[in-house]
Amino acid sequence: MTKKNTTSGAKRTVALTGATGFLGGHAIDCFLDAGYDVKALTRRPQDDREGVSWILGDLDDKKGLKELCQGADILVHIAGLTKALNRDVFFDVNVGGTRHVLDAAAKHGVKHVVHVSSMAAREPLLSHYGASKRASELVLSARNWPFSWTIVRPPGIYGPGDKEILKFFKALKFGILPVPGSRYNRVAMIHGRDMASALVALAEGNHISDVLEIDDGKAGGYTLAEIAEILAPKGSKAPFLVPIPFPVLGFMGFINGLIANILRRPAMLTLSTARYLCHKDWTVRNARRPNMTNWSPQYDLKAGLKNTIDWYRKNGLL
Repeated sequence: MTKKNTTSGAKRTVALTGATGFLGGHAIDCFLDAGYDVKALTRRPQDDREGVSWILGDLDDKKGLKELCQGADILVHIAGLTKALNRDVFFDVNVGGTRHVLDAAAKHGVKHVVHVSSMAAREPLLSHYGASKRASELVLSARNWPFSWTIVRPPGIYGPGDKEILKFFKALKFGILPVPGSRYNRVAMIHGRDMASALVALAEGNHISDVLEIDDGKAGGYTLAEIAEILAPKGSKAPFLVPIPFPVLGFMGFINGLIANILRRPAMLTLSTARYLCHKDWTVRNARRPNMTNWSPQYDLKAGLKNTIDWYRKNGLL
């Protein structure tokens, strides 16, 4: 575990979208810890919390976005779809919603914007999600806005509150772990708390007009086989990996997509996401790795997964 980061956040106000999600929850904690007042967009009423002003609205609500941005020094835009029925819905929310948020920021005096994109934006031809995230980046970078901005592309984010990686832990009970593509595919990872504290550091405005990729500091990331070994309980054998090649995973995703359209409920696994999942390299490129003197990750993958497992057990999920 590396040293705890420190930030110099004065009593400024940050506006957050996506504040009720997994990363957003960690972001609220980190901005409060750094001394910020927080304005957080939410679709539903939330419990009162000291230092947080909940703003009712969504990415299409001009009144809510106006209230969110008025009086805010910084906007951190986290909200977005990770699953949708089709490409058009991804673009409506991830691109159209981003445009609405940025328009509100421009009109109401926000000074700096941190846009949380995705590593998927690096390969926009692989998935509808990745294409929509790349397009959302262009909405920000292709125009001369009255505020400064930073784009950050997180890798796989995990930690307390994340329900996706919980599926992998449950699969370990059977001693097998299905993996998309190849066991040698490489991915970068970052703990949710570290990703959120990095957003606080980026809010300081030291990386103007940059597109950054960030991880836990492990050069070259991890192979899926390495992650499986770390996931295995102490003293246990690593699970048996079952690679699912793209033709198989893609067919499963195609069927899932058909069912999702019939039921009108978006599925996480589709033909589009199968292409993304089977891609062999989702590691950080050194040219886009930021040199951040005001931040360093607290968790390597082993420590971060232990922290996550402890949270699952405390909450009766394992």
